[in-house]
Amino acid sequence: MTASVRRLRTKVAHKADAAVAQLRLALEEIPNLPDEIAGRVGVLLDRHTRTQRGWSFVMINPALYHDVVMKLTKTSKRPLLALKLWSLLFSKLPPDSNEVQATREDLARDLDCRPAAVSEIMGELERLGAVYRQREGRGVRYSVNPILGTHLAGAARDKAQAVAPELRLVEPA
Repeated sequence: MTASVRRLRTKVAHKADAAVAQLRLALEEIPNLPDEIAGRVGVLLDRHTRTQRGWSFVMINPALYHDVVMKLTKTSKRPLLALKLWSLLFSKLPPDSNEVQATREDLARDLDCRPAAVSEIMGELERLGAVYRQREGRGVRYSVNPILGTHLAGAARDKAQAVAPELRLVEPA
C-alpha cells in the first residue's frame, strides 16, 4: 500500500472555498455586468484559489532583475549572501503588496547568517533603489521596488510603480 501526503484544511479554509464558489455563481447571474468588471472579479477569485494551492506568482522585470544581480556581484561586501537575500525577498511578498513579510531575524534564519548581515545587505539594496524602507516605531519595514517585481496586477501595479522610488542601478556619467 502506498501512502500519500495530504494537506489538512481548516474549517475556515473550507468556508472560504465555499464562499468563492458562491461568488463565482453569483457573478455569472448578474445581468448586464460588463466583461471588464467580471474579469477583474474573476482574477481576484483566481488569486484566492492559487494561494490556497500554495502557488505564488510574481511578475519580474527580467532585465532589471539581472541588473540588480550584476550590481550586487560587483559591489556587495558579501555578493553570494546578497544574491541569496535578493532572491528570497520575492518569496516573502504577500499577494496584495510589495512589503516584505519577514523580519530581519526571519531572513537571517532562512539564510543562516547574522541579522546584522541582512541589515547591511538591505542597505546595499536600498542604495540601488531595489528596496525601500518605511519606519515603523523603532523598527523598519522593507518593500521591494514594484518596478523590479510584484504580485500586483492592472491598475494597482501601475499605481505602485508610479510612486516607486527611482532605481539607481547605473553609475552617473
